[in-house]
Amino acid sequence: MRKNAFIKIFSLALCLVLLVFVAGIVSMHKISRNMLDERLVDECDLVLSILKDKEDIINLENYYTKDAFRITVTDTNGEVLHDSESNTIEFENHADREEIIYALKGESKTVERYSETFDCKMTYYAKKTTLQDGTDVVLRLAVRSSEITEYVIVSIPFLIGALVIAIGFSLWFSKKISKDVSEKMTQIGQSLKSLNEGEYIPIRTDSSDTELHSVLKEINEINANVHETMASQIRESKKLGEVLDNVSQGIIALNPNNEVVFANNSVLLMLSARDNCVGRHLNKLLSDARLVEKITQELDKNIEFEYKLDNKDIYVLVKRIEDTELEGIISRIAILTDVTTEKLMVKQKSDFFANASHELKTPITVMQGLTEILLSKETIDEATKKHILRIHNESIRMASLISDMLKLSKLERSEDEPVLVNVDLRNICDEAINELANQISEKNIRVTLLGEGEITADPRKIFELVTNLCTNAINYNRENGEIEISIHSNDDSTTLAVRDTGIGIEKEHIPRLCERFYRVDKSRSKKTGGTGLGLAIVKHICALYNAELSIQSEINVGTTVRVEFKS
Repeated sequence: MRKNAFIKIFSLALCLVLLVFVAGIVSMHKISRNMLDERLVDECDLVLSILKDKEDIINLENYYTKDAFRITVTDTNGEVLHDSESNTIEFENHADREEIIYALKGESKTVERYSETFDCKMTYYAKKTTLQDGTDVVLRLAVRSSEITEYVIVSIPFLIGALVIAIGFSLWFSKKISKDVSEKMTQIGQSLKSLNEGEYIPIRTDSSDTELHSVLKEINEINANVHETMASQIRESKKLGEVLDNVSQGIIALNPNNEVVFANNSVLLMLSARDNCVGRHLNKLLSDARLVEKITQELDKNIEFEYKLDNKDIYVLVKRIEDTELEGIISRIAILTDVTTEKLMVKQKSDFFANASHELKTPITVMQGLTEILLSKETIDEATKKHILRIHNESIRMASLISDMLKLSKLERSEDEPVLVNVDLRNICDEAINELANQISEKNIRVTLLGEGEITADPRKIFELVTNLCTNAINYNRENGEIEISIHSNDDSTTLAVRDTGIGIEKEHIPRLCERFYRVDKSRSKKTGGTGLGLAIVKHICALYNAELSIQSEINVGTTVRVEFKS
């Protein structure tokens, strides 16, 4: 850069110097010309001052030297009356000479032309005057134009000397400027390079050059801000990287071409991969072609699914990125969670749940039968009968709880063969209402059934779902309350809603209502005989048919449970 800067600056300076040199020569020539013209005019006026009569014309020989001027006197007709070269040349009429014509018009001008007499260019000046006897004559002075060149030639050595000095100064100045500029550019480059390497080297400034100092100071401030911003971003990036690498879920970011933009350490461990394959297609990271297809097939929506990968159960959530600023960089993020341990624990829990239920069912049944026998005997006193009755009621409650536990266990273990037939929801609701008629009449509850609709499902499971919803609506309703069961169908879905006018549920409890054995008010649940598994069973049945379960409730107003079956 320094060499290029020197060449450019020196070339510019040299051009300017040469331009000044040429201008100097032209100026010298012009000045010499003006000096010659002024000399002719002054000499002509001087001669005219001594030219009074015809005798003075003859005496002009005493005034001039042949090497200085050529003097010619003509009459108004152009006839030569006197010439400093009269001894050697015969003169023709001068009426057609340009300077004579100007003089006769009273417009005296210097005229330059080639003279055949002297075989060179001459400069002429003529002026008309009137002698004392009234005769008009024209006085003409001439000088060789080569005198101009002589003046110029005399000045050329001085101009050449000035040119050499100017070129030398330009050479020194160009080197100095190019060196200074190169050093500043080098400093700026080093400062910018240091930013790229994560450091910051400020540019040295000189306050003597106010404008350059101001510019370099601004650059230093900008570089300092950029360095601080970059350092902050690097720190944030490291923190984010540490967090992402230490979360248990595997995270993969993909661009629109399904190429890996980011993959954390967890996904590499989960997939036993050695390379995160950033910049390469997803199939280079995932060897399972079917899993790659499932992740990449849905481009315009979020998807989630479980997948068996080798001996692992993987839960996969694929989210679409809608940030327009990331368009073309990241289009989707796949989050892979290893749920093998969780599923094993759920299975073990379910197995224990089922086995315990089966083991408890027999002694509870025996207990219930024995208490019924004892209660039928008339020989038992009232105090003993009261205790036996309490045992009998508790055995019935335990039997109901075990029954619900077995139902829930079957739903979780999917032991029953799937049955898919057209189910008339209104008929199912009628059966459930008839099944619960005694409980409804005990509380004097008015039940209303509205609408109709069909779904494709197992009638037994749908009956179980409706029965559990209606049971809750009865148990937690008021005396003389109301239950409204409504069915609504359209092209996309069929919705079953059960609304009661009961005590209602506080909002903070609603998210946990479908957990096993969760009770809002344990003392009240014992009075109503609930097992705490009804909504858990409903939730599992909804999951079988991809139905959406929602609960809305307001204290002292009532509760509405909706189940929406997609078509």
